[in-house]
Amino acid sequence: TTLELSGVDVVVALHACGVLSDVALGHAVSQGAGFVVVPCCFLSNPQLRVPIPAAGRKSSSSTCSVDEWLDVDASEYESLKLLAELQGDINMAGKAMHTICGLRAAAVERRWRNSQFPVSTISTTIKAFPIGFSTRNICLVGKYELRKDLQ
Repeated sequence: TTLELSGVDVVVALHACGVLSDVALGHAVSQGAGFVVVPCCFLSNPQLRVPIPAAGRKSSSSTCSVDEWLDVDASEYESLKLLAELQGDINMAGKAMHTICGLRAAAVERRWRNSQFPVSTISTTIKAFPIGFSTRNICLVGKYELRKDLQ
């Protein structure tokens, strides 16, 4: 099951393990909300399903697998997640984490374009904070705005 939400302006997910990051992003898109998501480990919560926006209304009427959400091949994504969890090679793990976040950002933007919010756009950025705080130092930030051509 998934949460039924309404009136959400911002979704915040800290230490969002594995697919929980994608679930939070799915809720943000379903609500037309901005977001700040800080992913953690990448192999956790594989059983979770991602809410997807229902056409024409602010709610999530169905869910999909994370592979469908990201539009990726399941076996290739599994390999990428293993690289992101790599211990002892922070550069390789960092590149894999950034790639996963890039896939997530692309999924948000693709789903937003196809959503019930034709008068707004979402800009998604990937930010990093000092690695001294955490080796999982990546943050996805989504800011929505009214389309300039409609203002």
